[in-house]
Amino acid sequence: MTSISSNVSALLAQRFLRTNASEAAETQSRTASGERVQATQDAASFAVAASARGDVKAFAAAASAMQGATAAGMVAVSAGEAIVGRLGDVRAKLAQLADESLAPKSRAALNAELAASVGGINEQLAGATFNGINLLSGAGADKALPGGRDGSPATLRDNDVRPLSLGPVGGVADAAGALLRVDAFRQSLDGALRNLGGDLSQLRARAEVAQQTGEANSFGLGALVNVDLARESASLASLQVRQQLSGTSMGIANQTPSALLSLLR
Repeated sequence: MTSISSNVSALLAQRFLRTNASEAAETQSRTASGERVQATQDAASFAVAASARGDVKAFAAAASAMQGATAAGMVAVSAGEAIVGRLGDVRAKLAQLADESLAPKSRAALNAELAASVGGINEQLAGATFNGINLLSGAGADKALPGGRDGSPATLRDNDVRPLSLGPVGGVADAAGALLRVDAFRQSLDGALRNLGGDLSQLRARAEVAQQTGEANSFGLGALVNVDLARESASLASLQVRQQLSGTSMGIANQTPSALLSLLR
């Protein structure tokens, strides 16, 4: 029934227009943010997404920390391997200095070369530093690193390799004593390299697990919250057309009372 006091058609058109405008605003918001999960609309999914974001950040931080520690370990290992090579030169010079028939000048020259070699080894030992961390000096403590969401730490051991100390070699007895100190230094260095090798292997494995788990969480988070832009764009275009139609319908409905009044003239 058509009535002047109650324009039902206009009210319906107004309701459809308001609904379409609200849906269009929500669609525009999702398209602009790139996320389809919002706290005001889906609290449960939003809470799951927030937890997943925390996990992604935790795994990324753990992987980054372990990669930095791995770099420090690689610097120490590289320095240790270079020192092992230089110890061969030291042993060769000690063998030459054990010859008691050497002329004083020759012995002095060899002792100078020996001192230079030992100094170079100790400099390399002290310089095996990455980001302020030297894993051969024994100056710090073992490094506990985050292992991921479960909080289990990974450990990178600090190794106490003392500097090599050799005095002038005057003959067989001095050379024998120096060789004992070289062997003790080599044993300490070998132990440090074994520790670093095991620790680095563990760190690489854990870093890879943390990175892969973080990526998996990131993919899952994307599937949960990321908006389908193609779908939302099509939906927005449809809503805009519906808004125009609702506006046109309202205009037609608003003309109905005027048409009724014209019948009374």
